[in-house]
Amino acid sequence: MTLKQKIKQVLLEQQKTTFSVKQLFDLFGINNKSPLGQELIKTMDSLCDDGEMTFDEKSKKYKTFDDKSFVIGKIQGHARGFAFCIDEKATSPDLFISRAHLHGALHTDRVLVKKIPHSRDEGEVVKVLQRGMTQLVGTCDKKHHCFVVPDDERFAKDVFVPNHKTMGAKHGQKVLVKITDYPKDSRNPEGEIVNVIGYLNQKGNDILSVALQHGINPDFPDGVKQSAKTMPQTVDPSKHKNRRDFTDVNVFTIDGADARDLDDAVSIKQNDDGTVTLGVHIADVSHYVKQGSAIDKEAFERGTSVYFPDKVFPMLPTELSNGICSLNPNQYRLTMSCLMTIDKKGRVIDADICEGIIKTVERMTYDDVTDIINGDEQMCQKYAHIKEDLLTMSRLAQVLIDKRQKQGAINFETKEVKFVLDEKGRVLDIVPYERTISHKMIEQFMILANETVAQYVYHMELPFAYRVHEKPDPQKLLDLNAFLRGFGLYINESLDDIHSSSLQKIMTQAEGQPYEHIVGRVMLRSMQKAKYHHENLGHFGLASDCYCHFTSPIRRYPDLVVHRMLKLILHGSVDENTINRMGAFVQEACVQSSEREKIADEAERDADDMKKAEYAQKLVGMEFDGIISGVTSFGIFVELPNTVEGLIRTEYLPDDVYEYDQKNYTLIGRQHKFTLSQQVKIKVVGADVLSRKIDFDLVDMV
Repeated sequence: MTLKQKIKQVLLEQQKTTFSVKQLFDLFGINNKSPLGQELIKTMDSLCDDGEMTFDEKSKKYKTFDDKSFVIGKIQGHARGFAFCIDEKATSPDLFISRAHLHGALHTDRVLVKKIPHSRDEGEVVKVLQRGMTQLVGTCDKKHHCFVVPDDERFAKDVFVPNHKTMGAKHGQKVLVKITDYPKDSRNPEGEIVNVIGYLNQKGNDILSVALQHGINPDFPDGVKQSAKTMPQTVDPSKHKNRRDFTDVNVFTIDGADARDLDDAVSIKQNDDGTVTLGVHIADVSHYVKQGSAIDKEAFERGTSVYFPDKVFPMLPTELSNGICSLNPNQYRLTMSCLMTIDKKGRVIDADICEGIIKTVERMTYDDVTDIINGDEQMCQKYAHIKEDLLTMSRLAQVLIDKRQKQGAINFETKEVKFVLDEKGRVLDIVPYERTISHKMIEQFMILANETVAQYVYHMELPFAYRVHEKPDPQKLLDLNAFLRGFGLYINESLDDIHSSSLQKIMTQAEGQPYEHIVGRVMLRSMQKAKYHHENLGHFGLASDCYCHFTSPIRRYPDLVVHRMLKLILHGSVDENTINRMGAFVQEACVQSSEREKIADEAERDADDMKKAEYAQKLVGMEFDGIISGVTSFGIFVELPNTVEGLIRTEYLPDDVYEYDQKNYTLIGRQHKFTLSQQVKIKVVGADVLSRKIDFDLVDMV
């Protein structure tokens, strides 16, 4: 038992909740001048940093954490200088923090906040437990002294940079600044410029600035680069006799036309008894990326590849992601293969997981596969050698779709778009990205493989990285129900123990309606966020009791963790020491990967919004039909068919006295009413790339 654990146990057994330093020394029988006494105080301070204790500066006493009086959470800043504290335990409502009560706390800082008595959800920062942003991207302002104006308006203070720490940055250039001093009062933080990105209108600098803002490194460290260069780029089959040989099987990949990191390939066999054997063959990244290596440590830090409109920031160096690990056509490649025998009802009645070697016969695109399934004669003739396999796969996919729908899986048909760019990286057009039967087919096969692998390991009770999606919070479902009533929809089930099929029914009823997309969006906001976890908590959205991510180890670190565990099982290398070692590592990897996934999602949204704002600049003065996609106290958001979204501020709405109905997402005036999914005609009046904001004006109600 560690000293921290012992202290927690002893304090928990006490009748009192407040302790002076002298009382602590007496309680533990420690001399205050001894090294152990100093260690005791350090540990108590550490417990305060963890949020399990608090220290009252006035009384100089330690207190057990009181969640009725205190909240630990993250600061969510606002451009106007105030902020909110988001409780990390999600047991307290968001607390409003005035500028005067921030006491030096900044956007994304982890803080201890004291609730202000007799106020309406207001608080005051008592202590900054951990700084959130250690560096940020902004514009260099050298009008007088050198300041960096943050791109993120929520970081509401400019960063002062001494003249000898500017790296020669010029006025108006984008820079990355590292914060070196965080004042505890209202003064500006101080920093040093560590990267001069350049002017925003230069090719690639807009995207680079978004990446750096989110801590995404555009380049790999030198040690990682050197390791990647030593990687072989070919596979010699004679050196892998111990692997299952699939080189004489029709194995092929199906991806987007511009994909370069090909994680997965598929094969299928029709059996005499009416079953089929589906093979899902996944790149064996773990063969090349050994745990603890320079490449592995960097992949762990990145957690995931990040996909921007015109650039990919890969988790692995290109020698692996596009080279030896990518299942490129007609090349020998090593795989982790999952072979599933599936009956006519879509049930997996037998599964075999093994290390394999493949040589894909084709590199198929979604468009070509869709054409073959739809009977295009030219494509059917060109790919005659795999045509029957594709048709069998198509039939199997439909069985799996029907089966999953019966289980209650929720199908969110989100709008996806593709950015058409010119040679300078500027947006020419934004076009819908259609999800066809071939997309759905591969999606179903990957889901089935992920589920099969998770179930295989779950029953062994070994350390594992599960993909989990917990049930929604009943209060959020209550708010969702209030919103749904506006469309004549209603969740007809207990909200305390809801099944995903209830939400699936709502989406089915909304299908084809103008409000389908909005209902799906609000429903998503009402749900928990999927994450990685060392315990199997089930996957609510997929209506799956047991799920993991196995199919994309080139671009997701948890998949790599899953592969390593599978190999230990297959090689019979699971002993007590291995279980202890992997158990700790799996927990750490799940936390890190979940956090990096959130960062990647936010970065990708920001990059998309930046490109949409750039595109909208060409639309200024033009009119379009759209639907209301968001309602706030300060205006309404309207989304165009190509997903470009802009704000009509309240002052530009028809003259009226408006009240904001938050629960029903409605802005109500005496003569006018604006609510989600309402159709309107707008005019684009402005767009700013830097802030990623687009302004609309209301032309008419449709």
